[in-house]
Amino acid sequence: MRPINRTLRLRVAPVLTLLWIAATLGAQTADWKPFAYPADGFRALFPVAPEESNNSVPVGGSAFELHSYVAEVGNAVLYVGVCDYGAKGKAADPDDVLNGARKGVVENVGAHILTESKITLNDSHGLAVEAESDKLHLSIRIYMAGSVLYQTMVTAPLTEKFADTARFLDSFQLTPRPAGKASASAAPAPDWKPYRYAADGFSASFPGEPEQDKQNVSTAAGTFELHTYATQDAAVTLIAAVCNYGAAAAGKDPGAVLDGAKNGAINNVKAHLISEKKITLGANPGVEFEAESDTAHISARLYLVGSTLYQTLVALPLNARYADTGRFLNSFQLAPRAGN
Repeated sequence: MRPINRTLRLRVAPVLTLLWIAATLGAQTADWKPFAYPADGFRALFPVAPEESNNSVPVGGSAFELHSYVAEVGNAVLYVGVCDYGAKGKAADPDDVLNGARKGVVENVGAHILTESKITLNDSHGLAVEAESDKLHLSIRIYMAGSVLYQTMVTAPLTEKFADTARFLDSFQLTPRPAGKASASAAPAPDWKPYRYAADGFSASFPGEPEQDKQNVSTAAGTFELHTYATQDAAVTLIAAVCNYGAAAAGKDPGAVLDGAKNGAINNVKAHLISEKKITLGANPGVEFEAESDTAHISARLYLVGSTLYQTLVALPLNARYADTGRFLNSFQLAPRAGN
């Protein structure tokens, strides 16, 4: 059952960490309430209604659905992940699955373990782990209940203590799942479609409708609005990002702007450059590069169109292969902006 241990990787860090800058989450008032999910067999307290998502996880030639529940309060992120491995999970040694999941979470964010202990929830085996990376503190509890792996986690900046970590983790309870619940069902094939965003002047094909986000980001040249469009295909993250520098880009050397964006992206994920080359999109200059960190491989193309920087990026686990990297990157096209 080693493929299960190697494959499951939680992706709770914001996708913006793959870009050249990161934005700070605004504080919000927490209103803790119980949320129950009978289909996934658990309930827990959250400070706000968690955002739900489903992603396919490849395991030994099969694909399983990872159900994620994520909520933010201030700068803390609260997460519950559920994955039913069906017959493969039932046949596996629970300790092997738990150790593999713990290793995957810690390695995925470049953290090191501070403490670790075995725990139980009802009759289910579990692990409690405290870990830290250069920027984050992680409090993790993982349980194997039959064929189902449950992961609960709180991440917060190293410099900020989240007072309700125990409140969230202790609130997690297992509940009966509906009779006849289909386990370990194969995930549907990605449904690639072109998406056009006239306001940002581009179109691209994604394997599912991308999540859109807008954040103000501070740079040496001022504060600008960053627009991101991101989706996932199994363990792969696909991102298109747009930032218009306006007058701040006037007189700047396009090559220097592109190099700065490229170097920032690489440094931000502690990666090293593997290859790069100059490219164009129409008459617009660009740079294409490949980079790797200890846990991820990144394929990216950056373009400077007037005062606007466009980034397209594919991030996947190290040593994995993604057949549709070129499909996504090649699909990016400029489009007339709305109102132009």
